Amino acid sequence: MKFYELKAIATYLNGFGQIRSAERIDDNVIRLVFKREDAVGFDLSRGRSEIFAARVNAAVRSYHAPFDTMLKKRFNGAKIIRVDMPQDDKIIRIEASLQGAYKAQKSFLQLEFTGRHTNAIILDENGVVLEALRHVDSDASYRIVKPGVELKPLVPYRGKRAEGEIVEVEAWLEERARVRSERRLVQLKARHAQTLEKKIERLEKALQHLPDKAELENRAQMYAMYASIVLAHLHEIKPYDTELRTEDFEGNPVAIELPALPNPKRIGEHFYALSKRAANKAAHLHIEEENLKSRIAFYRRLLENLQRARNEGEISLLFPPKQQRKKRQAKAQCEIFWIDSFRVMVGRNERENEWVLKNAKAGDIWLHLKDRPSSHCIVQSGGRKQVPKEVIEKAAKICVETSVTQPGSYLVDVTNRRNVKIVKGAHVNYVNYDTIKVQKE
Repeated sequence: MKFYELKAIATYLNGFGQIRSAERIDDNVIRLVFKREDAVGFDLSRGRSEIFAARVNAAVRSYHAPFDTMLKKRFNGAKIIRVDMPQDDKIIRIEASLQGAYKAQKSFLQLEFTGRHTNAIILDENGVVLEALRHVDSDASYRIVKPGVELKPLVPYRGKRAEGEIVEVEAWLEERARVRSERRLVQLKARHAQTLEKKIERLEKALQHLPDKAELENRAQMYAMYASIVLAHLHEIKPYDTELRTEDFEGNPVAIELPALPNPKRIGEHFYALSKRAANKAAHLHIEEENLKSRIAFYRRLLENLQRARNEGEISLLFPPKQQRKKRQAKAQCEIFWIDSFRVMVGRNERENEWVLKNAKAGDIWLHLKDRPSSHCIVQSGGRKQVPKEVIEKAAKICVETSVTQPGSYLVDVTNRRNVKIVKGAHVNYVNYDTIKVQKE
């Protein structure tokens, strides 16, 4: 950020009388909402900080760190006293006052765009740090940024400032938002596409390396024959023999390599076990093949829908940030999405749809495309009595995006899992449902 840009923005912010809401919407991005349509985003990433117009209805992440709690507590609904640039440096400091039950509480939000010192710091009226986006201790800098410590000023900048002028700040902010959105959209698509392509490549490799069914059946017959021959010649096998040379039941010479087992009878049982394993694998090979093909198709749908996404909101729905597990959970045999703090299970094929249905609880929310094949989606309620409407609507969007690629209008049936009866496999009957219309562009 250039000094003259920050100066123009500070002047612009002085034109507002109140902060309606203050929140963090990304790891290093703070959004201040002043009026219904006037919201400004401050990206405090080191080395690539920027300020832009931030849409109020844009998809955001939810943060609950001490910094976020203090930010909302001190600035939601606060009256703006003034906005200045202390030390004539690349710092925007917002002085605000929040009327409490007995007296007004004054606070400062200091947004520093100063290279390696880039930070957002909340101060009390005496200049003592209440919280900060980044804490800095004495080992890292002469300037300690920690709660309870009085904030020292930065060393004054003595270099030459770039000159320039912003005539229309609002138009400038909108343009910065547009450029930022386009850049991030390209970056997000590239990053998530790479992840999906790796998953597809891994599954295709597994599909190519599936054993041949005829080969497995031949192997099963061979091991069964070995077992029978070994059991028929138990008296000939001595301890520590490594090979049995004899004839099969048709008089053909045969040499059987013997495993190191305590007695000949166990060797026969070993070959029977290998025969049974190969036969089972041959019998169920088509299931494994179909499972791999359906998962490849699932990720191809995601990849196609990713390339068609027009904004970050659409991408964040399909690729939400990973949630930190509070307790250990069994590994899910399905795809997992997160909507706010709600876990969403999505089946990628018929077998996973069965698993999703069987592992859902009665109070969870079940979703499925109306009158057509689709993924079974479960929004886990986590014991909560109600799942918010907006969460269910986003889950319906996920159900559509993971099931089809063609644009159009789709209907998604929604009900509690208790109202869904499994008929066979993933085929179900259900009652007491609502239907949501989802428009896929």
